[in-house]
Amino acid sequence: MKLNRLAALGLVLALAVSGCASGGSGFRPLYCGLGGAVLGAGLGVVTQGEIHGYDATSSTLGAGAAIGAVAGWLVGSGICLLLYTEEEKKVEPKPEPPPPPKAEPAPPVKEKIVLRGVNFDFDKATIRPDAKVILDEAAAILKRNPDAKVSVDGHTDNIGTAAYNQKLSERRAASVVDYLSKQGVDKASLTPRGFGLNNPVAPNTTAEGRAKNRRVELLTN
Repeated sequence: MKLNRLAALGLVLALAVSGCASGGSGFRPLYCGLGGAVLGAGLGVVTQGEIHGYDATSSTLGAGAAIGAVAGWLVGSGICLLLYTEEEKKVEPKPEPPPPPKAEPAPPVKEKIVLRGVNFDFDKATIRPDAKVILDEAAAILKRNPDAKVSVDGHTDNIGTAAYNQKLSERRAASVVDYLSKQGVDKASLTPRGFGLNNPVAPNTTAEGRAKNRRVELLTN
């Protein structure tokens, strides 16, 4: 009979471990306790039977079953809780989510460069006072945009020979380049060019038209 008690106790332990392994995490102690109570009750009945033999009454056996059930419940649930606690310690923590990607900075808005041209007096390459105001504005824009490349194109009216007007247009372009460079514009970004009388913007048949043709244009490349 002693062997029976040992076997029953072994079943309690086995059922406790099995319940811990198979039950849901929230119900494992319940499964272990129920299994331990059932087998503990059986063990209590067997023990009382051995003690009292044929004199054992139903009340005696019932008391043994109750005591065994309580003991089995405590043993089973206790084992399960212990194993479950050890199992929880082995669970690796979930990795933290990766940080959100950094927002790329918006590319700088490139300024639209609009440069006004200037006009000259007849047969002159000197900068007029009204032209200085326009060129100061152009210099401020170009200094904010140091990568800009500018063609400085000189023109004339049709009074005089083509060869003379070619040289005059080149002097006018060079005069504008010198003025802008003195205002802080990188001279290497300015390309002076002379076109003589070849590209009029107004008819040369009137004084007003010829005045418009005596000019220097600033064109960004």
